[in-house]
This record gives sequence, C-alpha cells and structure tokens, in this order.
Amino acid sequence: MRLLKKPTVSADIPDASMADIGFLLLIFFLVTTTFEVQKGISYRLPKKPDERTQEVVIDEANRLVMTIKQWGLDEYVALIDQAPPNGPLQRARAGEDVSLESDTLVSGIRILASDRVEALSETRSRLLSNAVMAMDLSEGTYSSLERVIEGENLVPQLKPGLMRTHLGSGIAVDDDPLFGQVAFGDTLVLADAVQGEIATVVRESELVVILKFFPDCDYNGMVQALDMLRRNGVSRTGITTQERTGGGA
Repeated sequence: MRLLKKPTVSADIPDASMADIGFLLLIFFLVTTTFEVQKGISYRLPKKPDERTQEVVIDEANRLVMTIKQWGLDEYVALIDQAPPNGPLQRARAGEDVSLESDTLVSGIRILASDRVEALSETRSRLLSNAVMAMDLSEGTYSSLERVIEGENLVPQLKPGLMRTHLGSGIAVDDDPLFGQVAFGDTLVLADAVQGEIATVVRESELVVILKFFPDCDYNGMVQALDMLRRNGVSRTGITTQERTGGGA
C-alpha cells in the first residue's frame, strides 16, 4: 500500500518584489519630506550704480568741519578745518584751538545752523510723507496735511525744541495755520486719540557738521561735542577719526 505525503506549507516570505516596494517608498519619502534650511542673517545689498545714481555732495556753504582734541581731564577743544564762506567762523579756519564751550564757537554754530533752516513747507511735506507711511496708506492718498488730518481724525501738536528753550522769545518763528508759531528745532506731531503719536518731524537745518576725533579723545569728549551741536540746532552730523601726524597736544 502506497503512503501519500501530506502537502507541506512553506514558511518563507516571498521577497521577489521587495526591491520595487523599497524603491517606491524611497521616492515617496523624498517627495513628501521637508528640509529645514538655516537662512542666516538677512541683509539687502545696495543697488548697482547706474546713470541715474547720484553721489551725495555737500555744498561747501553748508559744511563745517572741526577736529576735536582732548587737552586734559574733561577738557576738549576744537580746531575749525573748514567753515562756510563769509560766515561767523570763517576767520577761525586758520586760528587756534578753542574750547567746545567757547561763546564764539557756540554762537557761530548757532548762526550757521539758523541761517540754513529748511522752509516750513518742506517740513510739512516730510510730515505728510511720514504720516502716510506710518498708517500704511498708498502714496497720493492725501495731497495735504489738512486733508490727512480731516480724513484720519488726527490732531496737530507742536513740541518746542532745544533752540526755543535756550533762546526763548529771541528765536525766529514762522506762523503755520495748523501748528501756530513754529521755530527752528521744534517738532511737529500728528496724534491720534487712541494710538497717540502717529508721525513726527523736526524742522531741521541744512548745515552739516563733520567731526574728526583723534583716537585718544575719550567717549565723554564725543558726547560733549555732539551735545553742544544739538543744543545749537545741528541735526546732521558726521563722525570720523583723525590720525596724528606730529605736533598738537
């Protein structure tokens, strides 16, 4: 009698298509996976110069250059290297060093700055531009301060500047229909009842003062020089360093 063998079931897993499955999974993960990229520090490069790019040139009539030296503890002097022609400090160009607190120097800078104060119409125009930018409005939405004040329910305010504080009634003022009497150095403000100040602008001077410091002039000297200029109406200041070539203190 022949004995029949029972069929046996194989325990092996078929792997003939595993390569295809792995390839499909690899493609799936490559397509769906997102990679975190470190962008680093973002910065904007300057525009490439072209025919329309103009170099900023300061007119000699609006430029005052001074070298600041330190002669002792908290003692600082200035030498005028260049001054606007026919101005109160013109004769001092080849003169001796003068103290930063010298009445002649202080009053001369004040006269130069006040003689070059910008027209009130230019100050109003800058304030209008600042208000439009602050409220994220499209350019040309309002053609005047009067219209933006009426359209946005703003309140015009005037903050006295340092020049008015020092000179009092002796400072020259211009009458403005919105802000009243505006002096050189005053701040024009447009305010909102809820948010407070929306936009501000200072009536500035076209005078540019360039300060050249010797490396051994300490920090207090720089602060004192800048404070002196600001008290006398100078808002546009450049700072550089001056190498000693011999002589001097």
